[in-house]
Amino acid sequence: MLHNQNTSFLCVPRYYSSPLGIVFANTTFMKVKTTVILIIDSDDDNSLELKEALLNNGFDVLETLNVIHNNVERPEGYDSASALICQFRHVKNIYLDAIANWVQTKPCPVIIFTNDDNSDAIEKSVKIGVNAYIVDGFNSQRIKPIIEVAINRFKNFQSITEELHKTRQQLNDRKLIDKAKGILMKSKNMDEQQAYNSIRKMAMDKSKSMSDIARSIIDVMEIML
Repeated sequence: MLHNQNTSFLCVPRYYSSPLGIVFANTTFMKVKTTVILIIDSDDDNSLELKEALLNNGFDVLETLNVIHNNVERPEGYDSASALICQFRHVKNIYLDAIANWVQTKPCPVIIFTNDDNSDAIEKSVKIGVNAYIVDGFNSQRIKPIIEVAINRFKNFQSITEELHKTRQQLNDRKLIDKAKGILMKSKNMDEQQAYNSIRKMAMDKSKSMSDIARSIIDVMEIML
């Protein structure tokens, strides 16, 4: 998929079959707009202006959720949204708590436009993962770059988080394998390489990861003790 600002281009290959197999004839590029959910806490003209500004800048507004009466149910289209765009007169804890629950279930970029410069609201917004907190409302000329930067920041953060999780998992797996090697070396009178080869062979024979086999060895030893 190719990306161009707030529009993605989905490559759809056209192909036909032949006696030699599938042959790609050409590729069609389909525009896929960035989809957003708009969350507001009023019925005034500013909310209508924000929605109009989003549409004029090429964003697809899937749904508009008005939380003016503290209706903070998760939007139906949340799972399909590329970002949450919020316009709040006052950034209430009930709004932030709801957003925090949503992004824990499925991470999503969050942008807040508001006139609320309360430091507590700003601090809590940062803690729950809000990617942009814009005070003094919105400017239709700035809304597109603000949202694009926030989405890219979110993607970069997600990439770093996933890499960190992967690294931690690898370290945990290594600790398990080292512990299992120690058990085999002591109980089977093996050297370190023999213990490692034994764990690897069991993993290959059972089509499991070495960390899974190591965990099983540790569990068995704990039961025996």
